[in-house]
Amino acid sequence: MFIGLLLAYVLCRATIGSDSTGDSMQSGFGTTGEILLITGVGGSLGAVIGASGLDAVLEDLFTANENMPTIAIILLAWFVAAVLHLAIGSVSVAAIAAAGIIAPIIGAVAVSPIAMGLTIASGALFALQVNSNFFWMFKSLLGLTTKGALKTMTMATTISSVVSLPFVMILATIIPA
Repeated sequence: MFIGLLLAYVLCRATIGSDSTGDSMQSGFGTTGEILLITGVGGSLGAVIGASGLDAVLEDLFTANENMPTIAIILLAWFVAAVLHLAIGSVSVAAIAAAGIIAPIIGAVAVSPIAMGLTIASGALFALQVNSNFFWMFKSLLGLTTKGALKTMTMATTISSVVSLPFVMILATIIPA
């Protein structure tokens, strides 16, 4: 990709001139700079959480038995994913980390892995906000202010996460483990 970038730069400079190429690159870096910075910070926080051994501590905290109600398990998985997303800022990192934390419980309880996956996805989507790289991409590409992006993106993802939770609970009671 880097070679492609260099080739595109050379071609642009030859066809539209150095001033126009510089202006185009400055505009592009202005849009993507925030996104790359937030992505890097979110990724490093995820790496710190993974390297610190927090997964093992959380596995010990979240032990379950086969008598635990399905609704409680679903709420626990959703809550873990939502908290991880708020802390890390990445939906995908939060979902993967939550699945790893909840995985020991799945074998001990009678809940479908499909329902658990949907629950974790629903929780990880909760409240996209300023530490999420997609939040900044959304804000930059649509030309919104931070306040405007919080009003639209954060509210929309919070509502969709909370509204999907009861549907996943119903699905968890229908789908066999």
